[in-house]
Amino acid sequence: MSVSGRAPGGIRIGVLGVNFGWGPHAALETVISQIRRTVSGDCRIIVFGSEYGRSLLENVVDEWIEFDGTDYAALTRAAAARELDVALVTLEGFAARAFEEAGVRTVFVDLMPFLWHGPDLAVPPLDVSHYLALRLPGLSSETLGWMRGIRNLRWVGAVVPWQSPDVQPVARSHAEGNRRAIVTLGGMLGLTTRDTTTYPSLVLPGAVEALIEAGFESILIAGNTPRPDLEAMVAPYRAQAEFRFGPLTRTEYRTRIAGSALCLSQPGLMSLLEASSTGTPLIRLPPQNVSGFQQAEIHRIATGAHTGLDWPTDVVDEAVVARKAGESEAAGNDYVYAAIADGLAHRADATRRSLRDQLAKLIPECLALPPDVWTGLVEKVGTDGAREIADVVLDTARSGAES
Repeated sequence: MSVSGRAPGGIRIGVLGVNFGWGPHAALETVISQIRRTVSGDCRIIVFGSEYGRSLLENVVDEWIEFDGTDYAALTRAAAARELDVALVTLEGFAARAFEEAGVRTVFVDLMPFLWHGPDLAVPPLDVSHYLALRLPGLSSETLGWMRGIRNLRWVGAVVPWQSPDVQPVARSHAEGNRRAIVTLGGMLGLTTRDTTTYPSLVLPGAVEALIEAGFESILIAGNTPRPDLEAMVAPYRAQAEFRFGPLTRTEYRTRIAGSALCLSQPGLMSLLEASSTGTPLIRLPPQNVSGFQQAEIHRIATGAHTGLDWPTDVVDEAVVARKAGESEAAGNDYVYAAIADGLAHRADATRRSLRDQLAKLIPECLALPPDVWTGLVEKVGTDGAREIADVVLDTARSGAES
């Protein structure tokens, strides 16, 4: 596909991702890379805000524009001044409306359609030019009900990195002697938290102990947590295994998961999808936010794998999470963040033992499951999301240039 009839300056795409974890920006990086592989001629990528995604997006972005995350009128003015052909937005519905107000036709990508209910239903931009929603299993009738009000809805597959057809997985399984494990902690950053140490401080000790007891010799810990903090968390175990630490680039992240015999992952959707696309056996760590509980259930439904760790109820009570989330996502997240912090302060050792004991049972069960279990999520969602989104973005830009 090419964008024809364009002025010599080429196509100009405005981009914005919500500042929540790493998933929205990982998806943007994958889509932008696909756009650059697809479009003929010059393509200028202008990103607004999206501070959490700077390290992921730096190699595919031409220009950064400041946006404080609240002044949408200023965003509209800034977008209008850039003479954009199209905008691409992940999960930030108010920003999508701001681009449309600037006269910029916008492609809104909803990676988490299950998230919106109650007062949060004000977020999805139902009248945006193109509303692309991830094709997830197990969406509730409530979710499907409000989605019927979307003016121009299209379902898309998972947004996972492109891989050459010539590249075949070469990793050995645990049964074949592979003793490498990866623990992926996710972005941890959220709209109301920048704490990247509390969650891993509570979760890692039990996880690391169980991996060592199961015979794993090389453990990679990937996440935004500063390396000195991670080193301190695993210091008691340094003599028992080789440790390496992230964060990782997108390409390296996928490669490391594919090369591991086992992945322990916080249940962020992009993390689960990328792991599923490699076929690596996966155990879900306890969720670190409201969406994590829902995404863990989506993964369970899609794979049939009951390989998830539960928080002790005196640390994070899932019934309370559901009740608070019924008020709003923010209320649910506030409870989860506070509960994890309180657990670290008062119940760290009991949590370590609980997670270690759960993993002692789950690790052999997980490794004994058939290999096709682990690709179940991407098989149900599809893997063409990046191409599908890129096509819509370029079609929208082309139709605008020709009108």
